[in-house]
Amino acid sequence: MEQLGIRCSDLLRRGDIMDFLKNENFDLVFIEAFDFCSFLVAEKLGKPFVAILPTQFGSMDHGLPIPVSYIPVFRSLLTDHMDFWGRVKNFLMLFDFSLKQWRLHSTYDNTIKEHFPEGSTPVLSHLLRKAELWFVNSDFALEFARPLLPNTVYVGGLMARPVKPVSQVTCFSLCTIPQTYSTWVALVSLSQIKR
Repeated sequence: MEQLGIRCSDLLRRGDIMDFLKNENFDLVFIEAFDFCSFLVAEKLGKPFVAILPTQFGSMDHGLPIPVSYIPVFRSLLTDHMDFWGRVKNFLMLFDFSLKQWRLHSTYDNTIKEHFPEGSTPVLSHLLRKAELWFVNSDFALEFARPLLPNTVYVGGLMARPVKPVSQVTCFSLCTIPQTYSTWVALVSLSQIKR
């Protein structure tokens, strides 16, 4: 994981790239939020930014509220109808996820110390919350109901490829499936969308 911070430091050290970006005089920077280095680049340029979150799983870092009493943590296999022990499990998984995020953020500490002046050293978790707008690439119909901040917009399917027409062979084989399997086919289709 240390390589993430080293790679980011190398990018910020490249004067040709940083000078090129400064000379372009952007009004707004679009950031793919999976790589935290892009937040540091936007901060170094002093530009406001809009972030695109590819999935829902890191929403706590991005300032979205996560009431653990009824919103399951990513990969917990829980639903929004949890009993007491389900909520305990959900809290412990959120705590574990928070520790992993803290470790991931700490890989950028040396990069931040090296490239930002002492008085204005940014904190990575605070940078994430400075986004003007968050585009979350997820569909609210497939997520659990959650409170959203005004600067959060669901844009499910933003990165999806165009739909291709169904071939005649596939259509024929799907039409011959007995009625008992039709629910199973629909569930498999929804699980493919969810992934």
